[in-house]
Amino acid sequence: MKQRLIDSIIFPLLAVMAIAIFAGGLGVIFILLEASSLHVWGPVILGMSLVVGVPTLAAVLDRRVD
Repeated sequence: MKQRLIDSIIFPLLAVMAIAIFAGGLGVIFILLEASSLHVWGPVILGMSLVVGVPTLAAVLDRRVD
């Protein structure tokens, strides 16, 4: 009983922390790219590559599993 209570608190907190760390790291990368010589185009290129690349990679990996 006590272990379930601890698990019901710890796992959501770990999920929130993982998302915050991931989003914060991505935000720092975007800020650093904007401050580089690419200026506004650095984040645009990275964002577009994420928008296109992540679903493409997921589709390729899903195809290999079957």
